[in-house]
Amino acid sequence: MKSLAPNASFGPGKVLQARYAWEDGALVVFVSLEGEEWTYRDTEILDARYNQADRERRIKERVRLGIRRVFERVYGLAESPWGILTGVRPLKMVHSMLDRGFPPEELREILLEVYALSSRKADLLLEVAARQRPYFHPDPNNPVSIYVGIPFCPTRCSYCSFAAYPLETHGHLLPDFLKALYVEIGQVGSLLRELGLQVEAVYLGGGTPTTVQGDQLEQLLQAIQKYLVTAGTKEFTVEAGRPETLSRETLAILKAGGTQRICINPQTMHEPTLQLIGRRHTVEDVRRAFTLAREVGIPLINMDVIMGLPGEELSHVRSTLEELARLGPDNLTVHSLALKRASRLKKDWERERIAQEQGEAMVELAREYALGWGMSPYYLYRQRHILGDLENVGYAREGTASIYNIQMMEERQSIIALGGGGVTKLVASDLSLVRQANPKCPAAYAAQIREGLGERLEWLRRHFSSRY
Repeated sequence: MKSLAPNASFGPGKVLQARYAWEDGALVVFVSLEGEEWTYRDTEILDARYNQADRERRIKERVRLGIRRVFERVYGLAESPWGILTGVRPLKMVHSMLDRGFPPEELREILLEVYALSSRKADLLLEVAARQRPYFHPDPNNPVSIYVGIPFCPTRCSYCSFAAYPLETHGHLLPDFLKALYVEIGQVGSLLRELGLQVEAVYLGGGTPTTVQGDQLEQLLQAIQKYLVTAGTKEFTVEAGRPETLSRETLAILKAGGTQRICINPQTMHEPTLQLIGRRHTVEDVRRAFTLAREVGIPLINMDVIMGLPGEELSHVRSTLEELARLGPDNLTVHSLALKRASRLKKDWERERIAQEQGEAMVELAREYALGWGMSPYYLYRQRHILGDLENVGYAREGTASIYNIQMMEERQSIIALGGGGVTKLVASDLSLVRQANPKCPAAYAAQIREGLGERLEWLRRHFSSRY
């Protein structure tokens, strides 16, 4: 109920009833609230391709849908384009069904009828899933991918909830952090060689890794190339999101260090919004950084934009997309603003009152531009408290999709996280997961490496040695 109405309060006076029964070859579910009733008779779940766990899950799904329907009627709530799929990774369910032999046309009907997706969202999921499946490997534990987290930024953006410590206040922690990181990179790299593991993709993220400059950046990239990149590595991405960190010298170091893909993330090309959200760079900084990256010869450039930033309307989004069209990125990631507890902007939510009704139009406009640039959607995820109950979508030109983004989001491959704030995800043969997070705080991370790296390496060794 809180997912339907986040601001709802609870007290006496209203009774919500839900019950189910298996009768006459069907699952029958009944839900009522304030005189509104919803009943459904489900025979599809008795198909032989489903097991008992699926049937137990279907009871919950039908009850959830019934509650949504009576809430919509009683309180005048709009139907969500994502129906009852409230999780971060809606594609995981789609891939699971495809694995079990459900053809796309039948799966589309299930998405519409069981999960109450709009036809456009159902089609989007199936389109993205079809592009992702060639990237999945028979063994989720070889090859693996690597994430290296640098939890520093020039400033902290108002919408940010990631590990991002401003250099102005935390820069004194950087040298000790890097020392610890080099130890972890070397030890994990040695373990990879011991276990005979290939690394498919390396992602240097954060924070903003390019807050590390000059000799320090060169040393970091050399360590990654020496210990983490293998003969099977297909992709090395650096999250260079803040354009003010990208001088010609820095970009040349990235290129010489083997970087194949960078992310230059304006979020918007509307100057007043940049200042409002704490970016502290200009539109001209974005243009300059992009042009320099092309001149230096970075092969692929991704750009991120955020729909629904404070004060922005559809005209601002169109202006941003026109600016990006002149630059010509290879990938475009379209985020719908999600305000998390850890973001400063969350505190201003009521004051800002972002126009939710424009969210769908903004996302659709971005999609039209991306398709017009010859891009296709290749990965997708959702977040809580997201603009218009929408989604985040990555678009890419043919042959430029980020392997790491696909593997990280769909959790079909073990990903080993190093550095600050990263989350290691070890995938079992049945695709179940075990997670372990590194500390976000640079000082806490350095302390953990000094005291607990051996134990962590042994945990990794046990997983990969027993995967068969």
